[in-house]
Amino acid sequence: MSRLRLWACIVATVTFLKLSSCQEKSSDLHCLVTQLFNTVSNLQGALQSFRAVVTNLTTTVQVQEDTIQSQEDQIKAQEENITKISRWILSQFPQSTNKGTGQCGVIQYARRIISFPANEAYGAESFEIDGFLYLMVVSYRASGVYGIDSVIYRFDGATLTTYQTVPTDGALDATYFVIGVERYLAVAQHYGDRTSLGYRVKSQVYKWNGTKFDHFQALSTTGAYDVDFFTIDNQQFLAFANERDTSYSTHSHVYKWTSGQFVLFQSIPSLGAHSVAHIQVAESHFLAVAQFYSGSTYNTDSKIYLWSGAQFEIFQSIPTFGGQDVETFSSGQFTFIGFANYYNKATNSHNIDSKVYIWNGNEFEEFQSIPTEGATDLEVFTACGQQYVAVANHNDGSSLESPSVIYDVAGAGLQQYQQVTVSHIVRWQSFALGNNTFLFAGTNDDSENSVIFKWVG
Repeated sequence: MSRLRLWACIVATVTFLKLSSCQEKSSDLHCLVTQLFNTVSNLQGALQSFRAVVTNLTTTVQVQEDTIQSQEDQIKAQEENITKISRWILSQFPQSTNKGTGQCGVIQYARRIISFPANEAYGAESFEIDGFLYLMVVSYRASGVYGIDSVIYRFDGATLTTYQTVPTDGALDATYFVIGVERYLAVAQHYGDRTSLGYRVKSQVYKWNGTKFDHFQALSTTGAYDVDFFTIDNQQFLAFANERDTSYSTHSHVYKWTSGQFVLFQSIPSLGAHSVAHIQVAESHFLAVAQFYSGSTYNTDSKIYLWSGAQFEIFQSIPTFGGQDVETFSSGQFTFIGFANYYNKATNSHNIDSKVYIWNGNEFEEFQSIPTEGATDLEVFTACGQQYVAVANHNDGSSLESPSVIYDVAGAGLQQYQQVTVSHIVRWQSFALGNNTFLFAGTNDDSENSVIFKWVG
């Protein structure tokens, strides 16, 4: 504004002088008109200069505002990077000092504490009896032999001690459950070579006798891959995901507890089923089956069945690509299911997203895609009041050394929290002892140890 005033003063002075000059020299009207035109021209020049000054000032202010916004964005990005870098650094140093308090710090992470040999440990199950924590590690195969023992360990938080061995045939999964006051273990057996039963080997149920598990019942399955126990309206069920018989087109089985034993309740058509999970949304009950392979393609839909009150009926198909696992979890009032995808035959790639679906009130709709590499398992667990999902990345197409990922369950969905690398990993299993949370990582290679991580912070 000071520049404008200066221009105005200069123009006014020059105009006065010139007009005075005309009056002194002559009263000629032509002289006066000429000087007035010159004055107007000078005023126009001053106005243009003023406009240029205002434009420059406006540009300067806008540049300063843009600079401030850019600096704020940079600060926000730096804060986010600091958090990510902190988590990454911790994941790269799994042997960092363990506070060992079982309390929750500002930064928490999974730290490797035990590495031990296991025979292609595709599955594990933890349970507590009389104040002791047990971990059953199921054995699938050793040196090409399927008829081998699986091991039940007692775990004290630092060491594993063999408690009992259980004869199994190509065991892939186990689940612990209680009916009334009795405790049981069900083992899904995939392949038997002890009696040449092959994929028709029966799965087994064991019962706790007060000091150990005794054999209780054999259940007909065909290439069983997974087992899940659940209750609906005080009725107990045991569901097996069956992969194959003479072909991958077979039936998965649901058994019902009847008169003190399990009786076949329903056979569900399935294609190379690898996982089964019970899901409850309010008063509705579902059974999800992850289908891996049809015999010709891995690009086959997985299925969700709805409990009608009398049986399970088909409810929804979910596109999957080598569906290896299905897992359910809740966050607030929302219910989710996740499918681990292993392989897309159409693109000949193991680098394929796994999917999370959310219940929208009428069906499960896609909620989030998670980049995975030959994913074989999803495991939901809680540590320090926060919910997480561990994804086992088994194969990136060129090696079996893919980093597996632990996600935290946030309001906007799953967010990557930590990477851990376990060679040949196929299974996660979480369990708690006191205030501490642990993760078992099973591998499918005799030469690669299974691992136990402890959640520390």
